[in-house]
Amino acid sequence: MNPNPVDPHETGVVLSLVAVRVSDLQGSSDFYRRGLGFALEREFATPAFDAVILRAGTAGIELIRPTEVGDTEPDHGNMFNKIVLNVPDAAAAMRCAVEYGGTEVSPVVEHASYGMAIGVLADPDGHRLELVSRIGSL
Repeated sequence: MNPNPVDPHETGVVLSLVAVRVSDLQGSSDFYRRGLGFALEREFATPAFDAVILRAGTAGIELIRPTEVGDTEPDHGNMFNKIVLNVPDAAAAMRCAVEYGGTEVSPVVEHASYGMAIGVLADPDGHRLELVSRIGSL
């Protein structure tokens, strides 16, 4: 019996990147870019964190440095942040994931400045997954 009857090639789901917290955004970016040859995709800031997305082929890593007051320094227990999945339709993926045991953390919202729709859910163990689709595919 196949435990995963859905063919990911048919669904269009692509693992985009893994996000990790870092204590020194520039130093970590230099490590991945200069030390390992990752390419810079983009840098951005939100009220809660500053981030850099780097790519090695289609695989990526998002380095996140929280900016919130009172946030603790990263350690090995809290450095993993989320897995990012590119999906054809973030809202549909959210509905399906919740039907199979996921919990919506943040609803899918269109971000015109990014050109993307983004929502966050937790898997049954509480690990965060960010669902991302291009605006217009909702």
